[in-house]
Amino acid sequence: MTIRQALRGDAAALVPLLAQLGYAVSESDLWLRLSQMRDAATLVAVDGERIVGVASVAVRETLTGGAQPSIEGFVVEESARSRGVGAELLAAVEAWARRRGFGSIRVQSNAVRERAHAFYLREGYAILKQSVAFEKPL
Repeated sequence: MTIRQALRGDAAALVPLLAQLGYAVSESDLWLRLSQMRDAATLVAVDGERIVGVASVAVRETLTGGAQPSIEGFVVEESARSRGVGAELLAAVEAWARRRGFGSIRVQSNAVRERAHAFYLREGYAILKQSVAFEKPL
């Protein structure tokens, strides 16, 4: 397995991976989003010819915390889980943040994703806080 930066031709393979997280996006919209991201990386895990995981990390500028790298999307294909793919992807994302001089990285995970929570705790992450997300259609 190799970890590399996502390429334009990877968009078709990423659409069903993101759907496993509950995010429906078209191939063209996904590529547009990828091409517009700044101070960010989207890494893919490739097993042979098949993309089996994706992790997206971006630096967020906040008033309260300054610049902070944040994992914005992370998924391993269901059939490839529990084989070390997630740990390798996570290590690559963390290395990306370290190369930019950051001493920590954050990730948010939906409250219903208990398996993901166990994964992050096993990988050395600690629960920082719990919150409720709100949205208002405009």
